[in-house]
Amino acid sequence: MATYDVDGAQARLSELVGRSLEGEKITIASAEGNVVMVSEEDWDSLVETLSVMLLPEVRERIAACAAGLSE
Repeated sequence: MATYDVDGAQARLSELVGRSLEGEKITIASAEGNVVMVSEEDWDSLVETLSVMLLPEVRERIAACAAGLSE
């Protein structure tokens, strides 16, 4: 993951967009906090994963599997 300040990111925005579309995670740091640039495909995948993980039956199955592995 590469990190740039806001000015550096602005100067390289086109390049950073391309790198993000290739799967690289880009951090843009500012005094107010940081942001992460990810491709829309990566973002959609993360949102879908979180949505599935919020389903009670999925959490229960994962907990059951984890309990079985620790025994």
